Amino acid sequence: MERYDIAVIGTGPAGLEAAITAKVRNKSVLLIGGKGSSDKVAKAHTIQNYLGLPNVSGEDMAKAFLDHATSMGVEITEDKVNAVYSMGKYFAIQCHGGDYEASSVIVAAGMTTMKPFPGEMEFLGRGVSYCATCDAALYKGKTAIIVAYGAEDEEEAEFLAERADKVYYLPQYEYSGSLGGNIEVT
Repeated sequence: MERYDIAVIGTGPAGLEAAITAKVRNKSVLLIGGKGSSDKVAKAHTIQNYLGLPNVSGEDMAKAFLDHATSMGVEITEDKVNAVYSMGKYFAIQCHGGDYEASSVIVAAGMTTMKPFPGEMEFLGRGVSYCATCDAALYKGKTAIIVAYGAEDEEEAEFLAERADKVYYLPQYEYSGSLGGNIEVT
């Protein structure tokens, strides 16, 4: 069985970047995941803050990521990982379609999501967003809602409030902060 220098689990932006970097460093790389890259990137309406790709659609950005990886000779092994075992000097990677070995493993599985809200997936990239920094400009002059799961989301609300006319902040945690301006905590 071939032993790869690096196995990368996940074909989103982080996984593709890791695989490209491995190729640049002349490492043999096994990239495991879906051939469609990241749904969250692909469904973004417009991305304005990615260097070199101004005002790019998420679909175009995802295609650019995959095209870059392909041009570097990165191949995607379309499979799902069941388990990774440390075997001392290497790792055994058990997948649905077979087993693999690698000296190093990078897990770039992306963010996990909870059960989506009704309408969330249908409106992803068409009003629903996961990144205030990425998408705040799209809400200029509009009303926005932030469903927050931790105090770190308060900073995102403040940033979004600089652009949106009104922000409703829905904390799903013990909120004790003090958001001001055009932010209403409910």
